Amino acid sequence: MEIAVFYYGFVSWRKTKLQNNEFSYHKNSGTIPILIALIPIIAIETYVLNILLSKWSITAAWLVSALSIYSGFQIFGFLKSMFKRSFSIEKNTIHLRYGILSEARIDINNIKSIEISSKPIEFNDTVRKLSPLGELESHNIVIHVKKENTIIGLYGIKRKFKTLAFYIDNKEEFKEALDKKNSVTE
Repeated sequence: MEIAVFYYGFVSWRKTKLQNNEFSYHKNSGTIPILIALIPIIAIETYVLNILLSKWSITAAWLVSALSIYSGFQIFGFLKSMFKRSFSIEKNTIHLRYGILSEARIDINNIKSIEISSKPIEFNDTVRKLSPLGELESHNIVIHVKKENTIIGLYGIKRKFKTLAFYIDNKEEFKEALDKKNSVTE
């Protein structure tokens, strides 16, 4: 994961062009402004904490500063990865990649229903959001699956779901493409 953060944050600068089977989720989402706002907040917090802690211990001040700077790099890498890793519909699989923060693969034959909805839903052990930011990010697509599926989050943490909610920029086009694929596989 650390290598991916470094790669997306500092190596991969080319703009990626979406293919016909790919869909963005970052253009109208609230996640990007949240992550962008966190970076200067971390910078200010680092400066203030360094000054305060240096009165007590120079070593502690520099240790906390290093951790804060590292956190800023992490958030920057997460932010950049969201621009590079889009959702895609392959042959019989949907790949939902939320940057390097989380991802899920759903077999199209496993889809029970797809709904365009931003209505509040109650989250529990089988109803999840793709975004690790949870309630801070809205959703506009809800997919219900027949058999339990898995979201792989940061550091490989796995969570099961039967209903997955997420935000996508062009929800109608995404649903239409899935409906078309689903009718072909039935």
